[in-house]
Amino acid sequence: MSVSDKGLAVVTGASQGLGAAIAHELAREGFAVLLVARTAQALEGVRASVGELNGARAHVLALDLMVPDAVDQVRTTIQAIGVPLTCLVNNAGYGLYGLFDQRPMEEQLRMMRLNMDVPVILTHALLPQLKAAKRAYILNISSMTAYGSIATLATYGGSKAFVLRWSRALGVELKGTGVTVTCACPGSIITGFTERAGMLVMDDLAKKFGTGPLPVARTAVHALLKGRAEVVPGLLNRITALLQQVLPAGPVERTASGIYLKRLPAQPMKKH
Repeated sequence: MSVSDKGLAVVTGASQGLGAAIAHELAREGFAVLLVARTAQALEGVRASVGELNGARAHVLALDLMVPDAVDQVRTTIQAIGVPLTCLVNNAGYGLYGLFDQRPMEEQLRMMRLNMDVPVILTHALLPQLKAAKRAYILNISSMTAYGSIATLATYGGSKAFVLRWSRALGVELKGTGVTVTCACPGSIITGFTERAGMLVMDDLAKKFGTGPLPVARTAVHALLKGRAEVVPGLLNRITALLQQVLPAGPVERTASGIYLKRLPAQPMKKH
């Protein structure tokens, strides 16, 4: 099989962690890959290893997806590569840990834009190219937090719930077009997420119950190629997600929230 037989896959947030692992899996499956992230140096490292898997058909675009002309830059780069677009992976995103009123609104709005607006805008812009292919795929990365509300992750969880619901509806709309939509809802992944989210106090639990990005990426890409609408990587996570959907929400959410709340750093007393 030619390395370009499956077309080009665009992967956002591809400089590390799950995004890099997904890019490797797609390369193994025969896709050319466009790696998109802000850090050029990190992207180059991923490009080298991905290129070893697909005959050097790995390309990079160092780009902040929140700049006004981001979509134009992505489209221009795809055109320059000259390989038909057949896959879009909306992986870029991050979390914030803490009480809602204790996190600056600017931080939360930026996170919401990257987690929700960017995937919607990018998908809308690239969908005509995807629909032009005989077979094409969209993979959106949500989270286990999409299945239940957790105090201290209110805005993050809400943004990931949006990704899940949007993905489900989009998949129904695209039925029969040749484009399938898969939403992956992973649990804790050992990628440095806790540090970036400001929740190192949860790091011990993340390492105890989390997994590396590679098995999550393999599960997500397998589901994508099968055209599955939704996938929760990991047996324990699948059981947890099922329980969250069948048990009464109140007790489940209070229990889960309690784990996070009790690890919050003590807030200074306000003077009256």
